[in-house]
Amino acid sequence: MATETAPNSVALGTYRITLPDFTLSFVPFALLLSAALLAPETTMDLGFYRTIYTIWATTALVTPALCAFMLPGDSPSKQSIWILFWTFAFIAYLVHVYYAIFYVYHGSLHEILAGQGRFAALNNLIFTVWWAFDLLLAWFYSGPARWVWNQRVAAHVYIGLTFFVSTVILKRGFINVIGITMTIAIFVCLAYRSDYARRTAFGH
Repeated sequence: MATETAPNSVALGTYRITLPDFTLSFVPFALLLSAALLAPETTMDLGFYRTIYTIWATTALVTPALCAFMLPGDSPSKQSIWILFWTFAFIAYLVHVYYAIFYVYHGSLHEILAGQGRFAALNNLIFTVWWAFDLLLAWFYSGPARWVWNQRVAAHVYIGLTFFVSTVILKRGFINVIGITMTIAIFVCLAYRSDYARRTAFGH
């Protein structure tokens, strides 16, 4: 746990969140979520389009979190950017879940299973619970247990792959643009991480 706080920052667990870090993540979150909720006002099906646009916003917000997690280094700024985008993306996702359940599927478990199928519904449940669980650990647990890191790596792989499948393979439309952009960004970060590890190993 941080023992001192930098100027204009707040110590939360192992994070020292500065005002620039918070602004960098909150402003896109506020703008994207506001747009996702307001744009459907011009349509005839408010709930349906809010469901669509909020998953667009979620995908855009989760991209910086996945990239920050994959990049090498352990600077306070990198950690802050990761946890903030990881958190704001989840909040946007919860708004998406709300509209999906209560507007698209009318709060009916039968409609959810009929519309998604058992496998997809189960996958969505695991996806949601695991993301929430990792966030709780990230904010409130700062112990050295290795299993926390292992599950976090697994969660990012699973959640990242789920976003890839749903935004690039299963869906069609503008979501493909967002999904492909996310995929390219992740590959660039992975390539940089690999190159950094290689240069570090050879002492460059």
